[in-house]
Order: sequence, then structure tokens, then C-alpha cells
Amino acid sequence: MIPTSNSPAAPAPSADSGNIPLPGDASDPVRSPEDPAAVAPGGSDSGSSDSNADLDQILKPPPDTRKEKGQEANAVPKEGPKEDENVGTYYLQSKDWKGALSRFESAMVLDPENPDVYWGLAEAERHLGKYAEAKANYLKVMEYDPDSRHSKDAKKILKDPEMANARAVSANSPAQH
Repeated sequence: MIPTSNSPAAPAPSADSGNIPLPGDASDPVRSPEDPAAVAPGGSDSGSSDSNADLDQILKPPPDTRKEKGQEANAVPKEGPKEDENVGTYYLQSKDWKGALSRFESAMVLDPENPDVYWGLAEAERHLGKYAEAKANYLKVMEYDPDSRHSKDAKKILKDPEMANARAVSANSPAQH
């Protein structure tokens, strides 16, 4: 309805509240007047809470999760080579050779002297048919940790004809890690 000169004047908002009065029983501006649950049969809101309290809860800043002075609040932890190695090992056990290769390549960037990373690379490459690259990485395992279980396993695997006959990877090859 459009107000006319004959319409009753709307009550002026009180200076202390800052709220504009709402028509009728509409005490919650978010609810639709057509919503049957909006107003209880007595004309009062039956299940509503104080909207100012709800607003305060919504506007409250998140708790500060900084552990040390200078650390960014809510910082996302960064993955490191150990995480890549753990996930790569999981992929090896799951026979996801491409996934394992990807994670061990990531670990190699951050931890290039870790024999376990070379082992993971070699295993993934061998199962993907990349015998020359696998051979180079098995040799790295033996070089970095000659007394380890992986080193002993690498010696056995390198005796396999496919591995023994694999061409050596040159130092300039992109497959060399």
C-alpha cells in the first residue's frame, strides 16, 4: 500500500536504539511473515533467541591459534619431504606407481641425500618400466646407505636381467635425480 496524506504516520525510531520499528508482530526481520513458525498463536515468538546475541556471536573474531610470537594466525602447515616420503611409501604399498613416483620426486627436491627417497624412486620407476632410471636410483641407495636393508634388496634387484641390461642414465639426462 502506498502511503497517502490520509495514512497514519509511522512511529519515529527512538534515538537510543537505532532500530527502525517493524510493522505488526514482525520482531525478527529475517523470518518471512508468511512463515507459520515465525509467530506463535499468542502473537509472540516462541522459539527465537535474542538477535543481538546471535549477531555478536557471528561477528566475534576467530580464536587466535598462534603458538609462538611472530607465527601467522591460522597458518596452514606446509608439507615437507617426510610427508612426501610417507605418502609415496603408501602409494608404493597400494601399487600406485605414478602417484609414488610423483611424491618421491617432490621429496627428492627437498631431501636429495635421503636413501629412502632413492629407494622409493627406484621402486616406482622399475614398476613403470623405467629400468635405466630405476637402476641409477638403486645404485644411489647403495651409495648413500650401503648397509641398509634397501641396499641389500637393491643388489638383488640389480641382478635381474631387465635391470642388469638397462642402459646407464647419463648425468645430463632429465631422468637423473
